[in-house]
Amino acid sequence: MDPSRPWLLFAEWHKQYGPLVYTNIGQPMLIIDSESIARELLEKRSSKYSSRPQTPTFDLYGWGWTTVVLPYNDRWRQHRRFYMHGFRPDVAVQWRPFQLQKARTLLLNLLTSPMDHEQHISTFTASTVMSVTFGYNTAPRDDPLVEVVNQAMVLLVKGSAISKIIFFTMFPFLQYLPTWLPGLGFYRDAQASRKVSRLMLDAPFEFVKKSMADGKAQISLVSEFLSRQDEDGGSYDGEDIVKEVAASGFSAGFETTSSYLMAFLLAMTMDYSIQERAQAEIDSVVGKGRLPDFDDRPSLPYVEALLRELMRWHQVAPFGVGHAVTEDDVYDGVFIPKNTIVTVNIWAIAHDKSKYPDPHTFNPSRFLTPEGKLNDDDMHVIFGFGRRICPGRHLAAASLWAAIVSILATFDIRKAKDEKGDDIEITPIFAPGATSRPLPFPCKITPRSVETENLVRIDA
Repeated sequence: MDPSRPWLLFAEWHKQYGPLVYTNIGQPMLIIDSESIARELLEKRSSKYSSRPQTPTFDLYGWGWTTVVLPYNDRWRQHRRFYMHGFRPDVAVQWRPFQLQKARTLLLNLLTSPMDHEQHISTFTASTVMSVTFGYNTAPRDDPLVEVVNQAMVLLVKGSAISKIIFFTMFPFLQYLPTWLPGLGFYRDAQASRKVSRLMLDAPFEFVKKSMADGKAQISLVSEFLSRQDEDGGSYDGEDIVKEVAASGFSAGFETTSSYLMAFLLAMTMDYSIQERAQAEIDSVVGKGRLPDFDDRPSLPYVEALLRELMRWHQVAPFGVGHAVTEDDVYDGVFIPKNTIVTVNIWAIAHDKSKYPDPHTFNPSRFLTPEGKLNDDDMHVIFGFGRRICPGRHLAAASLWAAIVSILATFDIRKAKDEKGDDIEITPIFAPGATSRPLPFPCKITPRSVETENLVRIDA
């Protein structure tokens, strides 16, 4: 098994053995590559499939508090209650002005220094989520809180590598060995991660409290949570829950959104005919005198199809997050014992040739009907299933759309040139691990016209 990309191996196993594959990594594991079976088990039988397996590495790295790994217990329900207040679709609309504002700043940064596009994407993602979550306006560059989050996420990605999860699950005694033993350098990462994750929990939260005390707090999830404390009658653990919910939502949104936007730039660099079609649609709906906003979204089906294809073509978490079975169950004659880890191979579902012909090709048209309207496939499988579906999915999709439509309206993305003036060809390469993002690649980002350049400077 290649622990850096297990979804590829499991996809091959599914071809041989069918949509359910069982293995054992020190704990029973059932891998699903069928969307219909995933919905049957994880949604229709959610009372049995909504917990999480034990993850020693998350505790070791100081991330045991994050919502995504909490078992199905009262603490998780308290987390979920807060998410429902701030992230449900009718409430998520209130965050759109923040998302558009940060998208305009992203455009100005790309105009100023297009070669630093990866840094600008990270800044956009962090500033958007921090604005919504904490009411915190980040500096255009080198913001101290953004740097803390960057450090925390780098260490988290290391700690959540599938190889580490498997080894610690099979050999739990490893976490108790002395750190000076050869080959245990990851313990130093764990120590650093615990410090940074604690700082990520406390620092933004204290910023909100101070802002509220000074009467300067902007509307945000945390300020609303704190304002509601008395209304809940102390039915939760106060500040600790608010900190955990805010930091969980922020960390999840940061990694996923930035990864998808880098994949977007990669796809546009590889085939500019797709962006030309999207730009033509934007021009016909929006015109030349302004930048697109959310009111234009229903009139831009190809841009929406492009977003869906982006989520299908590249998954930040190709293997999803495992569910833990809390009761024995039987599905189609298959016995699924209690404590089995059930995980969905999202990558296999998104690259199913019977549903998505030529699945490795980036083709937004697969999400359009012959009449040019959107079909019913919204690709929300990438956000998970059942009660553990990503609570911030509506906010995340809106941030992605705001950034993508803004970039398409104002910039051309092309292949970079070598010293001879020839195009530098690109082969998509994605970083291995539990989360996946494109490795750095060269590209050329230029304003589409003098008029769009002026629009960027005025609106930002």
